[in-house]
Amino acid sequence: MLALRSTLLIDALDEAALAAATSSAADAVAINLAAPSVHGRRAQARANAQRAILAIAATGRPVHVRVSDTRSGELEGDLDAIVAGETGAHVTAIVLSGAEIPQDARDADVAIRKREMRQGINPGGIRLIPEVDSAEALSHLSRILDAVDRHSGVALSIDGLREDMGLGNRAGSLYDHAMADLAVAAHTARLPWIVSVVHHRPETADLARRAHDLGAAGALVHDEDEARAMNALFAPDPVEVAVARATLAEWDRVRAADAWVGVVAGEMPEASTYDRLVDRRTVRRARALLAYADAIGAREGVR
Repeated sequence: MLALRSTLLIDALDEAALAAATSSAADAVAINLAAPSVHGRRAQARANAQRAILAIAATGRPVHVRVSDTRSGELEGDLDAIVAGETGAHVTAIVLSGAEIPQDARDADVAIRKREMRQGINPGGIRLIPEVDSAEALSHLSRILDAVDRHSGVALSIDGLREDMGLGNRAGSLYDHAMADLAVAAHTARLPWIVSVVHHRPETADLARRAHDLGAAGALVHDEDEARAMNALFAPDPVEVAVARATLAEWDRVRAADAWVGVVAGEMPEASTYDRLVDRRTVRRARALLAYADAIGAREGVR
């Protein structure tokens, strides 16, 4: 599982920011090969990305690469630059921009898998994060997430959604609706999700906190102050982590007794307010929370 509290997005043409990313506090650094600025300068952007991937990965930081969408004609070139060469083994995840239909995920999966096999990378070793940026994508999201087994998360682009739907300055309630829809689909698929806002506007001022309240795992960030703020906001609740550990211990006791239901008692010092039922569903949630907490702990260990 990936730690996704903060993802620092950097334009592939911004060489100074790419160099500084080797010491970023963000959980992941995402190099953007799909930014509008890259158009007409793709060779330089891809060369910059290759150098940056090696430098950032050498510090133990996960490297994501946001690639062109499947309709652009540039996806294959982006993947050739970052997966087909020596950098492939150092790429943690591909962020697929403009994912709209299940076939987009399938096409990206096949293209990545071909290059993994050529480079001797374990199939599926490079994860996929589809970026949802349209009403059509939201309507197809469950099918997109079911299309392949490479997904490790999903991102919602608020800027893309705003542009796609021609939204004005009072669209905050629609953003909440979109995040709620995405939260349900991602939870059903057992995947974490993040919210992406590039152009901050009044109606998105508190978007990260609203996403947090809807169960998001993190947010896109633009600088180190934002990275630290999002790391703090999206850090797992220590009480819930303690309850998750107690839940798994209770589950082991219950199963050893050939039963299927137990309780984490309310007298637990960490969670004294009410009892928690222990069954297959709560155990599944507990394991997911602990896996995420462990991923964050691993990230903290390399800073």
